[in-house]
Amino acid sequence: MTNNKQITNTMHSGKGRILFVEDDQGILDIYHTLLEKEGYDFLSTKDIHEALTVTEFEQPDAVMLDIIIPKPENTMAEQGWDYLAAVKKNSKTKDIPIIVFTNLDTPQDREKSKKMGAAAYIFKRACTPREAMQGMADVIKKDREKQANNSK
Repeated sequence: MTNNKQITNTMHSGKGRILFVEDDQGILDIYHTLLEKEGYDFLSTKDIHEALTVTEFEQPDAVMLDIIIPKPENTMAEQGWDYLAAVKKNSKTKDIPIIVFTNLDTPQDREKSKKMGAAAYIFKRACTPREAMQGMADVIKKDREKQANNSK
């Protein structure tokens, strides 16, 4: 993982554990600082295969998912869609909320993410980090309420 944290499968904060799947180190640095300051645990990777492993093992409270992530041979690709499909097909990860966090902003992209089971869609260029974090917090709150209602 790009933040060099050891995989532990233990929650350190009450707010939640966030996995950022993002290839832009500047964005990772900003959100790492902001989320940890707000009391969230922060995990990150720019590798889709590692992201799938971390998602299953760590069971994050939410995933912030970039769609356009370079492949190892450094060609641009929309690997985020592959990740989203794989997470939603896996019985161990299908209920983890995925927030598409991308610079793609067409009605087709928004509809595709909804059909694939994304909990939210955030257009990077149209929001501040605080707005994105609020969207993420809202998704986590809604998911926790749903889990509480399902356990009754």
